[in-house]
Amino acid sequence: MSAAVGLRGKIGGLAGVRRLPVTLGLLAVVWISGLATGSILNGPRQDLLEQVGLGLAVEPGPWWSVLSSSFFASSLLDYLACSAAILVGVGIAERTMGALPALAAFIGGAALSALVLVALVTFGTDASDQWLSFLGGEYAVGAYGGAAAALGCSTATLEALWRRRLRTWLLAATLMFALFVGVAQTLQALAGAVIGILAGWAFRVWVLRRRAASLHSSSLRETRFLVGTVVGVFALGPLLTQLTGTLDIGPLSVVSEVMLQASPGADEVREACDNDSSCVTLQSVVGVQSFGAAILTLIPVLLLLVCAEGLRRGRRLAYRLTLVIQLYLAVVTVLSILQYTTDPGVELGSDDLGYLLLYAVPALLAPVIIAALLAGNRHKFQVESSDAGYRLLGRTSLVLAVAAILLYVLFWFLEGNPGRSSLLALAGQLTHILVPFPVPFVVELPQGLVSTVIYGLGGDVIWLCILILVLNNFRRYRSSATDPAADLGHARELLHEGGGTLSWMALWDNNQYWFTPDRSAGVAYQVHNGVALTVAGPFGAREHHAAAATGFLAHCAALGLIPCFYSATADLDGPLLPRGFRKLEVAEETLLNVQSMTFQGKEWQNVRTALNRAGKLSIRDHWYRYPEMPPGTRAQLAEISEEWVADKALPEMGFTLGGLNELKDPEVLCCVAVDDDGLVHGVTSWLPVFTNGTVTGWTLDFMRRRTTGFKGVMEFLIASAVNRFKEEVTQISLSGSPLAGSGPDSGDGDHSTLDKVLALLGNALEPMYGFKSLAAFKSRFQPQHRTLFMYYQDPLALPSIGLAVGSAYLPGLSPAQSAGLLRQMVAREQAV
Repeated sequence: MSAAVGLRGKIGGLAGVRRLPVTLGLLAVVWISGLATGSILNGPRQDLLEQVGLGLAVEPGPWWSVLSSSFFASSLLDYLACSAAILVGVGIAERTMGALPALAAFIGGAALSALVLVALVTFGTDASDQWLSFLGGEYAVGAYGGAAAALGCSTATLEALWRRRLRTWLLAATLMFALFVGVAQTLQALAGAVIGILAGWAFRVWVLRRRAASLHSSSLRETRFLVGTVVGVFALGPLLTQLTGTLDIGPLSVVSEVMLQASPGADEVREACDNDSSCVTLQSVVGVQSFGAAILTLIPVLLLLVCAEGLRRGRRLAYRLTLVIQLYLAVVTVLSILQYTTDPGVELGSDDLGYLLLYAVPALLAPVIIAALLAGNRHKFQVESSDAGYRLLGRTSLVLAVAAILLYVLFWFLEGNPGRSSLLALAGQLTHILVPFPVPFVVELPQGLVSTVIYGLGGDVIWLCILILVLNNFRRYRSSATDPAADLGHARELLHEGGGTLSWMALWDNNQYWFTPDRSAGVAYQVHNGVALTVAGPFGAREHHAAAATGFLAHCAALGLIPCFYSATADLDGPLLPRGFRKLEVAEETLLNVQSMTFQGKEWQNVRTALNRAGKLSIRDHWYRYPEMPPGTRAQLAEISEEWVADKALPEMGFTLGGLNELKDPEVLCCVAVDDDGLVHGVTSWLPVFTNGTVTGWTLDFMRRRTTGFKGVMEFLIASAVNRFKEEVTQISLSGSPLAGSGPDSGDGDHSTLDKVLALLGNALEPMYGFKSLAAFKSRFQPQHRTLFMYYQDPLALPSIGLAVGSAYLPGLSPAQSAGLLRQMVAREQAV
């Protein structure tokens, strides 16, 4: 088994924490040292700091300070932050590598990162560097370097997916703190992360004897993930500088000045209000010093985070928005630099030029580098939304903007602002409402109740609505089918070449199709919640199924979809498991070897009783294809189906559960139980299974019975099917029982998240749809069982997959029905 299959399974719960002796020991040393020396609240006193702290602006200190500095912190908040770093970094390392390697990684990383920090400060001092010569104090303490090194080293034992993700997140986080905050501890954490990752690479190659990752270009999915991470870091960094206040001294700390809206100070507000107390109060309640202003500060961060998520999904819209934002920030930064350097009242000295090079140039380079990164990878962000999604986003954004402009201009004039301000000031105020980023010129504040409300809250309303619409746009996909009818026809042709017992369901509504380049095989799937949920496995000639499965993965990667093969057999183990997929049992299919079934013996008593009773009541089985069915019979089938649906609080289910519409396929057989009076007592439908153009099996789908019909009609209908098909095929399928409960997964992985979702959904639907009773009914026919699996690759996608499965089975769920289902799920969970 892989050394790690999910961080939740590795360090989840209090029981997991108790199995971390090294982690808990290091925490104890840190807190005991702090308590014993009285350092908890304000850090070590000066004489102690000279002995245990890492010297920066002074002599490096005694040799042991490269280790002792890791067991102290500068304040109570710093002690808490160090504790969190040890719990995460050393905790994960201890669970994945073991106690002694984790301890060695922490100690070695702490010492080496301290030496790197001292070397950087020495270099900065010798070069008179404005940043590296002073990193926030004369001494540095903290466990960040050792914790980051331990976490980086632990990635060597993880599987490829988690190894890549954890290294990316670790480097991104430490680099963000170093560039935006820039104090000594952040540089030491970055050094520790790099040291740990390099040590982990060496450990993997030389100790574990595993092949190192090749240096070929990143896959499409990896590139999107990396670019999205870069954009996300750049979004969070300015907010981090705002939260840390005066602590930030990193080269990118000034980015917040051009990215985040800054609220004017109290003196500025009083000056703008001409010391009018009512105006000042209004500005604090609904104006530029209100809660709305704080939200407006967050809008750029939220916008870029949404774009980062869209880039991860390969969205073209996210690419365009991010590119525009980065170019805007670069232009604003250039204008700010020019405004400062060309100001007649500013004389630039050598120190000023040094600060300009240290802070202004990186602030300009950051958006330029991100824009260049996007442009260089533009062909990897080609996933388009539907035309309807773009129209909704465009129309709504335009309506909101026009409404805000008209309302603001109207009340700006009505409330007497022209007498105090110019039209140029009005234009500046409109940019404050419509543009979430700071404008590169001074904006006067409006006066008047409605003008102030729109000025203070209008931007919030507009951009929060736009953010919601953009996220909704990311959920829409432009159909890749140029001719859906032709695709449906080709899918039918391929199904005659071969497929599984559930493959005929690929022809049902709401399915899309992907075909191999030579169109020799295909996959049917539905898109829900960003997940491409397949209808069973590939279809077409069996020798092409493996190529179709792997080709479908590339198709999903190109569209930014999460691939998930649902209700597939273990035949997909070969092409999928080597690519990091896991499998989870989702159903048990019941198979009948019809040629050996005689209905003799005690175990068949119920079936014989049903057959005998049908004979006494003169009920016979009639076989039709739906188009050939007598009109009166079809009318009764519609009546029985509507009666069955009306009895349920939820709409008829779909996906792998057919309804009346699916009976109308001319190749589907229907078995109808009819008495001498022409009354229909029940019906079943059977889907064909082909191999090389010949029917080699049938699969039970539609099952309905009249509530007043005779008891045992379903046993009678299935027994009739056995007697009919035993002359044609060797095996028929009674299909699977979806959501009837899942067994333990035979593959590796932590499946508790999706298991719980499916169990909750199955329990909530059981009173209405009776999946467990259906499974018990099928067991009366002494079937063979075959497990149907769900194959998935990304453990973090399990919640999305769970929602996708629910959406696929209940596509027409209204908000009220969704709320009712949720209440039922919670109630049944509490009852259990």
